[in-house]
Amino acid sequence: MGPCWCLVSAVLLALEPPSGAPSSPDNTGDVAEEPVGGAGVSPIEIIPKIEVRESYVRLDSGAPVHDTVAEIDIQFLRRLLLRYEVPYQIVGTPSGQVSGIGDIQLTALGILMSTSDRVVAVILGVVLDTATQPPLGSGKQQIVFGAGGGIKPRPFWIAYGVLQEQISVAGSSARPDVNQLQAQLGSILFGKQYNWIRLELDPLVDFSKAEGQLFGTLEVGSLLIGRVGLFVRAGTQLLGQRQIDYSLIGGIRYLFRLEKGRPQP
Repeated sequence: MGPCWCLVSAVLLALEPPSGAPSSPDNTGDVAEEPVGGAGVSPIEIIPKIEVRESYVRLDSGAPVHDTVAEIDIQFLRRLLLRYEVPYQIVGTPSGQVSGIGDIQLTALGILMSTSDRVVAVILGVVLDTATQPPLGSGKQQIVFGAGGGIKPRPFWIAYGVLQEQISVAGSSARPDVNQLQAQLGSILFGKQYNWIRLELDPLVDFSKAEGQLFGTLEVGSLLIGRVGLFVRAGTQLLGQRQIDYSLIGGIRYLFRLEKGRPQP
């Protein structure tokens, strides 16, 4: 389903319970050392975190792809998030399994506008051709740019959308060109105990192959102990030239903190 995981949803999600409790009155963004029942966490906060996720994707050809992705999000200037993603892949090929480091992705997200119930952000990133073996790479070096936004019409519901272009700009001629337009349309429902369920549709237009696909994903997760959360995600391809039978992803996420107030300029 492509290397793009919705940055805006990560900012919106932040494991926020639907308590409806107000932000801190002085908007100073006080830090809650541990989540406390009934203490609201703003859905518009950038929350630095470390995440490790394991995925299994079965391609339409029957070939399996295993990914282990280590991700770290670092916050700068209260409205800027830098994300580093390093994948380790095991890919089945006709000649046997190939394993090693895949293409490293660096992404920056900047919040342009945010209120207590909505956010608009821009996305800029690069995909580096760092794969140790050709089958592990996604193409030539690429730049990623786009924008997204979200709205919280109810204390327990967030809806969001992202539009992103991914295009190759340099790299080895042995690697394929990349020119993809990706969209993400999602809805998140929160429970009362720091848990959530997320439904997402991911249309993709691949201009280099002149084809399009539509993927669907369902995720459930919960903040279990302190600032440690677990999530499970399942997806499949709904429309288009068949590439993926199904995908299964499980992960663990550690939040460096939980913010109470909105980010300040």
